Amino acid sequence: MAVVLLPLIFLITFLGFVAAQQTNCSVSVGASLTANPDVRPWLSSSGEFAFGFQQLQGNDSFLLSIWYDKIPDKTIIWYPEGGPTVHTGSKIELTNGRGLVLRDPQGREVWSTSISVSDIACGLMNDTGNFVILGNNSRKIWESFKFPADTMLPTQIMEISRDLNAKKSKINFSRGKFQLRLLPDGNLVLNTRDIFSNSPLDAYYISGTRDADNSTNSGYQLIFDTAGYLYILRRNGERYDLTPRDALPSGDYYHRATLDPDGLFTQYYYPKNPTGKASWAVIWSVPKEICFSGSIGSGACGLNNVCSLDGNRPKCECPQGFSLLDSNDPNGDCNRDFTPRCDEGYAGDLFDFIELNNTDWPGSDYAHIRPTNEQSCKISCKEDCFCAVAIFRDNQCWKKALPLSNGKKTSSEYVKAFLKYQKEESPPRCPPQILKEKD
Repeated sequence: MAVVLLPLIFLITFLGFVAAQQTNCSVSVGASLTANPDVRPWLSSSGEFAFGFQQLQGNDSFLLSIWYDKIPDKTIIWYPEGGPTVHTGSKIELTNGRGLVLRDPQGREVWSTSISVSDIACGLMNDTGNFVILGNNSRKIWESFKFPADTMLPTQIMEISRDLNAKKSKINFSRGKFQLRLLPDGNLVLNTRDIFSNSPLDAYYISGTRDADNSTNSGYQLIFDTAGYLYILRRNGERYDLTPRDALPSGDYYHRATLDPDGLFTQYYYPKNPTGKASWAVIWSVPKEICFSGSIGSGACGLNNVCSLDGNRPKCECPQGFSLLDSNDPNGDCNRDFTPRCDEGYAGDLFDFIELNNTDWPGSDYAHIRPTNEQSCKISCKEDCFCAVAIFRDNQCWKKALPLSNGKKTSSEYVKAFLKYQKEESPPRCPPQILKEKD
């Protein structure tokens, strides 16, 4: 009798386990969502996270994404690499052999999870914010946590050689120029990238968790634990804390760590049960004073742009005579509003200067004159058709050609920038984002 009961007990237990898995695994093979404002997303069991399409700024443009569904602004924490947007009628479907496949209204494939297995059982939007595809043996075949966009959540781990990529701007989810990478040597770094080749440029933040003499002391995982602490785990088991001890607020909060479009890696928190109007608050961020964090490719604020600090955040403003190439990207490149000339008809007396105090673009010069005086500096630039800007400081003159990089504004050092313009075009009018001169 016992011999008969044992298999029966095992079968009942197994069926109960399968039933539990099927109850939790709510997205069946063949299930789909259509990009439409009225279509309900796939929710986690708690209703805190949603997977589906978010409409962007009321346009006929949707982003496949995961977001906090109980927060009024539906903060997005994951989207496919590159942030591809689609139009009404596009569809995401869980298919056997392919996983998730996103197609536009004409049926063209836009994105997929790029897996090739024939035993997909179901999908699950879980309560950690991780969308998981499971096989018939309940093993994880794919999960969004392994392919992060710009954000990490508690319980998420970043392995060696993985990265986060900032979006281009608040409303543009295509890849921006800032990256967070965990390098094979154990350092966590922030760097800009060349947007044309995708090659990383110089780091502007380095964690210092590399030990060249003893690799067991080097970092190998970036961990966001369930308590809300973010830290680098060294190979010897020790922690290098990024979240300061005693920095977390007491209470029940959502936590996220996001590489923002302005280049800061920031940990935020938000109350799960707000009593009034709530917003994401900052726990910590790196780097400090990003405008002055060394050479950052084109700069924290893009080519020809100028960076100043608003608290710890970069404030980017095009100088007088320049305007943003993309009005939706305040941290982007600035374009000259007037046309320079350097031909046979060039004459220095056709040009004059706009003067900006305490402004510089270090490293963009092609000529360094010393000693000299302010007037001689201006004359040298005026007579040189290639000179777009002259910088004068400490009886020295630096002549610069466009484009200008790493622009910054500070009141801590005496420096003047002379931006050249053609008189017959009249001094350029100040765009809305001009630098306001300090008295």
